Amino acid sequence: MARVLLRSSPARRLVVEITYVEGRKPTQQALGHLITILTREASKPDGVFDTVDTPIPATKTSYSLNDLVALETRYRRLHSTGSVATIWIAALNGDYAGGSGTLGLAFSATAAALFEDQIQQAANVFVSPDAIERSVITHEAGHLLGLVNIGYHSAYDHEDSQHPHHSKYTSSVMYWAIEDTSIATILSGGPPDDFDRYDRADLAILRRS
Repeated sequence: MARVLLRSSPARRLVVEITYVEGRKPTQQALGHLITILTREASKPDGVFDTVDTPIPATKTSYSLNDLVALETRYRRLHSTGSVATIWIAALNGDYAGGSGTLGLAFSATAAALFEDQIQQAANVFVSPDAIERSVITHEAGHLLGLVNIGYHSAYDHEDSQHPHHSKYTSSVMYWAIEDTSIATILSGGPPDDFDRYDRADLAILRRS
C-alpha cells in the first residue's frame, strides 16, 4: 500500500484516522506534525487530513499482535476505497506483549499502534514525552510508506543490518531506537522527527515507480 499512500492516483486524498484509549490521545502537536510530513511526502491533490475518533475503553494492559488486529477490526471506521487512501493509528495504554520496550509498531500495511504509557516512561529531563511521541508517530508512518526497504530495494546504503527496515543514521526518524524505550538515553540530544535525505529519496522513487 505504500505506493497507494504516496501517489496522486488512484487515491487523491489521504485520511489518517486516530483511535485512542481514554486518556491516551496523541497531542495536537504530534498529529499536526504528522499531517505536515505526509502532506509534503504524499502527492495528494485533494489533501491530507486527520480525523480523531471518540475514546475507546482500555480492556488490556499488554497487547499482542492478535489483539492489535482485533482492535483494528472492531474500531477502524475508514478503509481505502477508490479515490481515498486511509491510515489507522491506535494510541494505547500499557505495552506491546511481543517486544519489551516497544514505543510504536506498524503492524499491517495501513495500521500502526502507539504505546503512550511507554512513551511517557521513556522520557527524561533531557527529552520530553512530546518530542518522543512526535518522533514515534512519524517513524511508524514511515514504515507504512515503505521505509526502509519494505517492498523495494533502496539505491542508497542506509539500512541498518542489525535492525532491518531501519536507518543506520541517527539523524533520521527511521533510526531503530526511535521505537524503543532506549530512545532518550541513546539520543540524548533529542530524537529526530523527520526523514533524512536518503529516506526522502526513497519516497520520491516510490512515488514514481
